[in-house]
Parts: sequence; structure tokens; C-alpha cells
Amino acid sequence: MKITGVVAEYNPFHSGHEYQLKTARKLSGCDCLAVVMSGNYVQRGEPAIIDKFKRAEAAIYGGADIVIELPMPFSCQNVEMFALAAVKELKKLSIDSISFGCENDNSKLLEKIAGLQLSPKFNNYVKEEMKKGLPYPSAMSNALKFVLGNEAETVYSPNNVLAVEYIKSAMKLNLNLEYFPVKRLGMNHNDTEISGPFHSASVIRKHIMEGSYNELKLTEKSIRMIEEFYSEHKKYNSLNNYLDFLNYKIINTPELNKIYEVKEGLDNKILSQVYKHNNIDDFIMSLKSKRYTYSRLRRSLLNILLDIKADDITDIMSDRNDYVKVLSFSNTGRKAIKYAKSNGIKVINRYSDYKKYDLISENLKGFNITNRSSNIYYLPLKNRKINSEYTENAVYVDI
Repeated sequence: MKITGVVAEYNPFHSGHEYQLKTARKLSGCDCLAVVMSGNYVQRGEPAIIDKFKRAEAAIYGGADIVIELPMPFSCQNVEMFALAAVKELKKLSIDSISFGCENDNSKLLEKIAGLQLSPKFNNYVKEEMKKGLPYPSAMSNALKFVLGNEAETVYSPNNVLAVEYIKSAMKLNLNLEYFPVKRLGMNHNDTEISGPFHSASVIRKHIMEGSYNELKLTEKSIRMIEEFYSEHKKYNSLNNYLDFLNYKIINTPELNKIYEVKEGLDNKILSQVYKHNNIDDFIMSLKSKRYTYSRLRRSLLNILLDIKADDITDIMSDRNDYVKVLSFSNTGRKAIKYAKSNGIKVINRYSDYKKYDLISENLKGFNITNRSSNIYYLPLKNRKINSEYTENAVYVDI
């Protein structure tokens, strides 16, 4: 079975994602499109606007064959950790290739940059730049400019950064994969005004929060899922929904410096800003500096809210589990599940599957963090769900 992997967040699923999936299938000639998707929390350090099962179901109607979950806590961590965890999950499905959206569709150049970033010589350049007091992203950019000249421009957009990280991850895992970049059309990654043939996820979330999304480039199923979520929970989710909960967690966590990415004095800085702000963005901007970037601070605050410690990251990274958690699948996805099982992978469609494979879920740190995080996800919403990891099953779509 020829399987092409896609890493996604679908926050929410929109027409640009549908275009990417259709193009990926055409370019790769695959039998199955397998998506690994962030669960209820996404890489930019916030809860997804609607829950993971609804986003996964919209993705199946939009062209995916199977959607598996990118495990917590990696779905909401830095780009390198996010990409490596995602490719590890796709590896379990025996993928032959990866397709990704980016601004540059020259796969050979992307591979060249990925290989360069893995070299010890290049890492020495980065370290020299960091000695000047630059944060890691800026040090990386300067090192790339020094080594590659104009070709370094390729990795400056968010999507291209991710594309390179996916390739680096495949190289680290010794995977012999083909790469199928899909050139991005329309709006830029973080544009906030409506324009072009496709709209960015940022502008879509902005308009959904404002209650006006009729003009947005969303698929019919995605609109239905968005409406169902609002009907059930009376609001959409965002990090701002948790400001009071976050303040409570900050003052009630005795050793903040044990939370992942809260180090180098950041714990004291965060404590000094408790109760001083009316929204999360103002809170983050009060902490932002040359050392602490906006994205890192956002993830750090989410780690505090979810109680994700540095030890948790270390433990889960060293855990070589051989199971995948399915969120949604079609008839073709069912074949991919059988294929994975034939290769010794445990496929979890429902809670009872853990017992079927002699897995004690409560002994799995990843399961416990995911369940706790899902409970927190629903905390500021109406019709809260408790322990949904025990009760919600993968969604089968008969198409």
C-alpha cells in the first residue's frame, strides 16, 4: 500500500487544506493519504478553535483517508519537537512519502537545507551567533545567510520552516522518503484580512470569533462542524478563555521552573505579571524580550496551564510506544489500519482497544497528559466533557 503522510493542525479545516490534499494525492499517486493532526492543542501554543474529532471528520470529507492524533504534549511545543513527533507517528503507518504546503516547491533545495542544518559545522555557526545574545531563530537565520547566501530566503516563511523540519526529522529517523511540496496559493500564513483564492487559518479564526464567516473559504463540512461545536458549547475556544485559570495555575504551582520551557528566570517574570492583564496577548507582551520570543512565551504559558513539566517531555520522548490513536477514517483509511496492524502497530480507535492490546492506559504518561489536557480544554465551555479520552471513539466516514 502506497501511503503519503501529511502533518496538519486544521485549525480549522478550510479550502486551502482541501486543495493541498487533492494536490498531494495527484503528485504522489498514493493509495492513501494519512494525516497526523494536532489534537485539542496546536503548535502556536493555544487550544484549537473546535475540538479534534470535529476537525478530523472535516478533514476526511476534505480528502484525507485517515487522521491520527499527534500526541500530547508534542502538538503544542517548538517546531523541531512538533515535526519530529509528527513524522514518528507517520512512520508507524509505513508511509512512503510526505507532502507539505510551503512557499517554495523545490524539494531538492529543501533537502539541501535540511541536510545542512543537521551538520556539526553548521551547528557551530549557530552557537557562535547565539553567543552574541541572539535567540535561536535569529541565530539560525544568520547562520543560513552566511552559508547559503540568497538561497537562505527559502526557509524564512513559517511553512517553509516546517517543511525543512519534516525533512530533517525523516533524515534523523533514517527514513527513505519522497517529498511532495505543494506551493501555497493566496494569503500568507498570518495574514488577517480576507483576500485571494484561499484564506489563512489566522484570518478564518479571527472572523469565526467575531461571528462572521459566511465569506470565508471553508468547506461545507467544516462549516457544519464549526456550527455544531458552537451549538454545543456556546463559544469557540481560545487561550483567552483561560486567563483566570492560568493566573490560578501560576500562583498555585510551587516550582514553576520545573514546567517545560519556563527557565532562566522566566518563572519570576511570569509571577510578577499575575492579575495585571485583561487578555493573554497583553500578558505575553509584558514578558516579551530579546530572549523570550512571543511564540515561546505562548507555549510556556500553555505548558503551565496544562502542567507539562520538563520531566514529562523527557519521559515521553524516551518511550518507544508502538500504537497510534485514530481520530477519523474512511473506507480507504480502514485498509491503512489493517496494513498498520499487519506491520505490528497497535491501532487505537476506542478506549477498549488499549485493553485489547494489553496496554494499561493509566500507566501511559502520554495518555494521562492527553486526558488531563482534554478535561482542561472543555473547562471554560458549556456542556463540559470529562474524561473524554475514555468515551469518544474514532469517527468513521462512509465515503
